[in-house]
Amino acid sequence: MISLYLPGTSPIHRAPAWLKLLVLALGAIVLSLLPNSWGLAAAAFLLPALAYAAAGLSARIMARDLRAMLVLVIFLVGTQLIFSPPLAAVCNTARVLAVVLLAQVLTRTTRVQEMVEVAQTCLRPLRRVGVSPTAVGLAMALAITSIGQVAGIVTQVRQAQRSRGVRLAPWAWVMPVLVLTLRHADDVGDALQARGAAD
Repeated sequence: MISLYLPGTSPIHRAPAWLKLLVLALGAIVLSLLPNSWGLAAAAFLLPALAYAAAGLSARIMARDLRAMLVLVIFLVGTQLIFSPPLAAVCNTARVLAVVLLAQVLTRTTRVQEMVEVAQTCLRPLRRVGVSPTAVGLAMALAITSIGQVAGIVTQVRQAQRSRGVRLAPWAWVMPVLVLTLRHADDVGDALQARGAAD
């Protein structure tokens, strides 16, 4: 499985994982509490852009991340406009996108193992009530790394379709991606069972 982590020497790369997770959580809280305004909508996009630049991530990477969230943007704006005025719809969508992009910066500048260690450390007091920090850490690692794996499957399927030169409907890639993703999940499950993780 592959991770979204991109090696680097930026200050954000060097910062401890717990600090980056804390900043992300505080940032999400602050964005949710700010009043709706066009200035907020602009600032919500400026903040991730500054984070990408500070992490040494190119504008092309940020643009690619935004393109990957196009469906999410359309869905959020569409549903928000049904229940909220345009300003609120734009601001709420901007908040969500800002948090998602900041989380992207986190995953691209932090190794999975570092985030897992932070989660396990925070969950140790819950051992008394039956929570297994190791099991939660494993689930977290699988979830994070699977993001990169699914993204790779989507890229593989789209490139295969283009190489055949066959004009397909825009959604024709969904079924092959679903099949390959389920196959990957079965392989991961078999590997975990072979290693006794189910115990």
